[in-house]
Amino acid sequence: MATNANSIVNVSAGFNQIPQVNAEVYNRACLERLTPELFFTKYGEKGMGAPKKSGDTQSWRRWNSLAVATNVITDGVTPDGVNVSVTKVSATVKQYGNWSKFTDYIDLVGLDDTVLNISEIMGENAGESIDTIVRDIMAAGTNVIYAGSKASRVLTTGTDKISAVEILKVRRALKRNKVKPITLPGGGTGYLWFIHTDVATDLMQTAEWISQNTYTSTSRREDGTLGKMYGIYFLEADNAPKFTAAGAAGVDIFGNLVIGRGAYGVPDIAGSQKPEIIIHKAGESGINDPLNQFNTIGWKACLTALILQQLALIRFECGASI
Repeated sequence: MATNANSIVNVSAGFNQIPQVNAEVYNRACLERLTPELFFTKYGEKGMGAPKKSGDTQSWRRWNSLAVATNVITDGVTPDGVNVSVTKVSATVKQYGNWSKFTDYIDLVGLDDTVLNISEIMGENAGESIDTIVRDIMAAGTNVIYAGSKASRVLTTGTDKISAVEILKVRRALKRNKVKPITLPGGGTGYLWFIHTDVATDLMQTAEWISQNTYTSTSRREDGTLGKMYGIYFLEADNAPKFTAAGAAGVDIFGNLVIGRGAYGVPDIAGSQKPEIIIHKAGESGINDPLNQFNTIGWKACLTALILQQLALIRFECGASI
């Protein structure tokens, strides 16, 4: 994900300036810490995007399938037609951001490059924040499967763990609902399972996983995934939902998210979903900073997410060994 940075140029006489080459270094520092954190934003449907001054709400239209036609047509008789329906889903974007303030004295005497380090921290914070916002919207879906065939989260135990059978149950649900696979950036097709690190530890010890992902083609590890099993790619996401002490006897429950094509969308207005890294050096605030003391670094983004098709997104809840 590209990151925009404000032009760091001071036009007023007597103000300090940051050379453009330094601004570029700061911008790259943010990108390096930001990109690896964006698991959930990456795979959402982008839609067509919207230009500026087009409102804060974006909509998707879904053409609904028809019931199968099994009636025999009588010779010479035209059967009744059917109505075709369209479902509209909408979401309103909101603005998010964070910033930090530090003095010119810290920047002068500090042992570290203050601007560079805070830029990196802000990039990391932007990535984690955006990822969490999108994740929480996805995790609010209504299509849930509990490990061990339990009826709810509070009844799920620590021994209700991921297994080959549980994976097949999720796959069966997607197939029965006619959910199409997604295409990963590397070209591979399949469903995508955002698996929490603790759950992945259990999965990779199962005999079925070992047999399907040991000494196999690297194509099973498309786009940084752990591997593939039963037509599902598993992408390790440590930021996957975790419901602390929410299970039976107060155990932690993990909400792994499994998607097919068209599961959720991430609207974008004029590229504002991409975090803008904003750096203001001491001296840019005029009379609000009369001694040119204060620097600020922050990020800002305008985004949301929405579930486009509940049947194409499953939250699989289970316990874990660790």
